[in-house]
Amino acid sequence: MIIDINNGKIENLHKSFKAKLGTKFAKNGYEYKSVIRKKGNDFTISGFSFGNGFDFNSINGSIESQFQLAIKEDNNNYLRFIIIKSGELIHTLSKNIRYRLNDGFSSIVAAKGINQQSIILPNQKNIELFILQVDTNRFEFDLDNAFFSIPKNFVKVLGNDELEEHFIYQSHYSYSISEVLSEILNTPKEGLTKRFFLESKALELLWISTEQYLNELKYGYDNTVLKKVDMQLITKAKEYIHHNFNTPITLSILSKELGTNETKLKTGFKKLYGKSFLNILMAERMNRAKLYLEEEQLSIKEIAFACGYKSVSMFTSRFKEYYGILPSKFK
Repeated sequence: MIIDINNGKIENLHKSFKAKLGTKFAKNGYEYKSVIRKKGNDFTISGFSFGNGFDFNSINGSIESQFQLAIKEDNNNYLRFIIIKSGELIHTLSKNIRYRLNDGFSSIVAAKGINQQSIILPNQKNIELFILQVDTNRFEFDLDNAFFSIPKNFVKVLGNDELEEHFIYQSHYSYSISEVLSEILNTPKEGLTKRFFLESKALELLWISTEQYLNELKYGYDNTVLKKVDMQLITKAKEYIHHNFNTPITLSILSKELGTNETKLKTGFKKLYGKSFLNILMAERMNRAKLYLEEEQLSIKEIAFACGYKSVSMFTSRFKEYYGILPSKFK
């Protein structure tokens, strides 16, 4: 099924689905949402329009019948950051240029001139797709290529100049990108605070993705970007700490529980969270201790043992180190 969309803008995307399938879409200020439950399909399209051609879209759910999003461009350069958390898509920019994205990969794309590109969403049970679209008029200014040390083709995209060829970059996306996406999707914020928060996170996605591209051009493919399987392992390790913070935990114990080695966990925690194993364990225990002090009628000794410390003095020392105040004073 072909869905025609003018320049890929968020409102046009939802209106096009409505025209083709008769679905309704909800608009609440800058937020959009369409639920597609027809012909076996069960997926949601949601997103945020931050103004000046800066949109964030997500597609989540199951696709029973293939969809082709046919995007007709105009005179502007649209820079698209496409991220596949799970599932796959096929992106066609011309008769001779197309590429496939699947789990754990992302791309940055700008199409040359006025043409019609397409994003094909094949039949699949679970897709989590994110598209950050930027109308480069938003950033149109005189870029000094030498000063900024940015590749000429990227300067042309950002400067909204006429492109000599399509711009395409693909890579594994970093865990930093994954965490920002999670923050966007799970924010409890509301009202104007939510609006400011979401735009700041969308800009952060733009920055991290662009920085990864520029670093890989300069230093080569970044093999320190963790693979999906490594992300899952380290995430599982952090969850284990979360549920077992009140027991004796060492890297040795953790590695045996997860069937891996200490080195992978040690380096993985640093890459994913920017913290050591001990920092993560201490943060988990201290956060829980703070909750106990605020909400529970427990003694300092009981809280110390409940947080996995063998002595009150050790707990007191760690709490003061972490919060700058004795637990007795905090309580």
